[in-house]
Amino acid sequence: MTSQNRLADAEISRLLHETSDEEIQGSDSEIEDNLFEDEVQSDAEDCDASAPPVINPLDAKDVSENDPETLESASPSMPSYIVMPQRQILRGKNDHRWTATKGRTSGRVSSANIIRTSRGPTRMNKCLYEPLECFSIFITDDIVEEITKWTNAEIQRKIQRPDVKATFKTTTCEEIRALFGILTLTAAMKDNHLTTDELFDCSYSGNRYVAAMSRDRFDFLIRCLRMDDKSLRSELRATDTFVPIRKIWEIFISHCRSNYIPGPYVTIDEQLLGFRGRCPFRMYIPKKPNKYGLKIVMTCDSATRYMIDAMPYLGKCTQTNGLPLGEFYVKELTKAVHGSNRNVTCNNYIIIGSHQFH
Repeated sequence: MTSQNRLADAEISRLLHETSDEEIQGSDSEIEDNLFEDEVQSDAEDCDASAPPVINPLDAKDVSENDPETLESASPSMPSYIVMPQRQILRGKNDHRWTATKGRTSGRVSSANIIRTSRGPTRMNKCLYEPLECFSIFITDDIVEEITKWTNAEIQRKIQRPDVKATFKTTTCEEIRALFGILTLTAAMKDNHLTTDELFDCSYSGNRYVAAMSRDRFDFLIRCLRMDDKSLRSELRATDTFVPIRKIWEIFISHCRSNYIPGPYVTIDEQLLGFRGRCPFRMYIPKKPNKYGLKIVMTCDSATRYMIDAMPYLGKCTQTNGLPLGEFYVKELTKAVHGSNRNVTCNNYIIIGSHQFH
């Protein structure tokens, strides 16, 4: 009997223990439910009764946005997803009009703003793949011949003796192209900050520059390089300080315009080309990386950054024909895209706003 009593007592204690665990778990769930109800009630009490009515976006289809009576009848106890004012047009203290509805953000593009042509090189230049061929469509033979002509005229003024060394003789178009190749290579190799002694030192820069010409010949051609008739420069500089390179510049820019088809969006902005030599329109801009240089206002394709047109800023000598400076540059630099439905964007320094030319 004793053993049977002990087994009965153990079974009773086991049943009592399981019952107590279930009661504890049930009490925990009841406590959580009560806490959740208390939070909901406290949130409802914290709501401002004077707040405008709110509408659940799931039920918004059943409520008219333009019906004030429907908005007034909306229950303020709805979840505060969207606050809907009673009027669609609101006025501020400064009499500015605000709308309560979102404006139209997308739609069909007007036919006047659709560009039918694709961006990229012109048809005659799409088959060019060699770098020298691409370079030749901008620095053409007429530019090289013009530079060779006036460079030889400067050499003749400096050298009067017939028996001169080869270093000081007149140049040719092929040699001028080699000179341009050296200057372009120094920029590509980041060697344009080096002196001529370092450029033509084989132990320092290799034999890439010495293979084109000697150091003395390079220095002599750089000193004699001219792009205009120097005898007429003094007369023309009174009205145009850009006259020493005006003709070559216009030929180069005309090739930039004719060899590329811009996209639907172009941008007008300025760029400071680093230069510390003698120039009447050299500028100092402390916020720029180079600080000293020539400021060029240019039009570029927004997608490819291709320069379509450009004009130098000549300071006080800029002839604006009575127009403000920003308006003058915008009108002159957008002549190539007038009538093409392209969008032209400028910053505040050039001219305030974004313009569209049709």
